[in-house]
Amino acid sequence: MKLDVNKPQLTIMGVRFNNQKDFRGALYAISSNMIEGWQPTKQDVEQVKHYLVSKHKKKLG
Repeated sequence: MKLDVNKPQLTIMGVRFNNQKDFRGALYAISSNMIEGWQPTKQDVEQVKHYLVSKHKKKLG
């Protein structure tokens, strides 16, 4: 499976990330797990994005 990534647009499988840090983190996590045989869906990418966004909100207080 090839992951649909658009670096200039900060999208993974059509899911747009708000910043470079979240995009890179998600891309690393997803691609690392793909090496192990995982085949992510668009919903999986959205869940990773949601997790990263909520993690940042907790840091901000």
